[in-house]
Amino acid sequence: MSEPKLVVGQSGGPTPVINASLAGVLDEAVTGRRFPEVYGLRHGIEGALGDQLIPLDGLSREQIDTLARTPAAALGSCRRKLGPEDYGRVLDTFRRHDVHWLCYTGGNDSMDTCERLRAAAQQAGYDLAVYGVPKTIDNDLVETDHSPGYGSAARYWAIVTQEVTLDVASMRTYDRVVVLECMGRDAGWLTAATALLKRDERDGPHVLLTPERPFDAGAFLKAVEAALSRTGYCVVATAETIRDTSGQFVAGATSGADHFGHPIVTAVGETLARMVSQCLSVKARAVKPGTLQRSSALHVSPVDREEAREAGRTAARRLAGGRSGEMVALLRPEMGPYRCEYGGVPLPAVANRERRLPSEFLAPGYAGVTAPFLAYGTPLIGPKPEPYFRLV
Repeated sequence: MSEPKLVVGQSGGPTPVINASLAGVLDEAVTGRRFPEVYGLRHGIEGALGDQLIPLDGLSREQIDTLARTPAAALGSCRRKLGPEDYGRVLDTFRRHDVHWLCYTGGNDSMDTCERLRAAAQQAGYDLAVYGVPKTIDNDLVETDHSPGYGSAARYWAIVTQEVTLDVASMRTYDRVVVLECMGRDAGWLTAATALLKRDERDGPHVLLTPERPFDAGAFLKAVEAALSRTGYCVVATAETIRDTSGQFVAGATSGADHFGHPIVTAVGETLARMVSQCLSVKARAVKPGTLQRSSALHVSPVDREEAREAGRTAARRLAGGRSGEMVALLRPEMGPYRCEYGGVPLPAVANRERRLPSEFLAPGYAGVTAPFLAYGTPLIGPKPEPYFRLV
């Protein structure tokens, strides 16, 4: 009979630091020898359905450290929603390989998978401890101050927004409006992050559109006109899933839904740029970096990377200590300089729930963010880069 095993998996859209969480699990599980054997699931829960497990015990300290600096999901990821018949298949795989611990990194849909699998194992009388590690650039997980992955994607947007602003400012005699399209499903955390390095009215974003505020075309065009009159150019930051006052997506197209039923929305940046060009008769263009915002190792926040790794370590320690049915929570004490503490929250409290941007973080209309959001987000992106120099 084989030794009992811990398996680790990754799920959902990768982040720049999802592998740091995997490295943190391996710090405790492999280097710390807290479990007899450690294996990885290839492409998340699909690896359990397909009986694809790979050994991780042989990784060296140097390899684990390199893993922590590597973007994307090293084990492979997936967006698989398990059907009622799938849980038995997963448990059959775990029985064959003597798997008794599962550590799974993902967002709210993944935490739902963890909880359902834990409940299925309990019902089947199979000894399986399950622990979730939070991950999402969207920052929309509940019961945690923030999610690993957000700080790095936020840093990406904070820096890129200022660089795009300098570009359009220098070309304002020709290019006058740029629309930046941010990921974020139904929450505006990433879009708000575009303002984290804004110093004055010359810096973008000049107009901020989030899913938490209904889109009004007239008010939007007035906000763009006001920015143009002040500076001669305008940078718009928008979430990909903004909706109008009737609840309809502003984006020009939707292309179905993913396995969890979330609409796949495309081209909101192009839609807004076209609206500006047609209604205001100024040249406008859209910029959509797509997966660059979640895969850029160049823009990783060192704070985010270390917190992601410690979240993995925490999950492994708590699993080894007999805890199950929880997700690691990142906690921020209210008093004193920023620091992060780590705890655990029950999976049912997190699964399929979504945290949206609080109203107190948004300035009136489309004007941007407030001081409370800056206090919240600034520590997460790490050291501020040196400010750029402007002549005109």
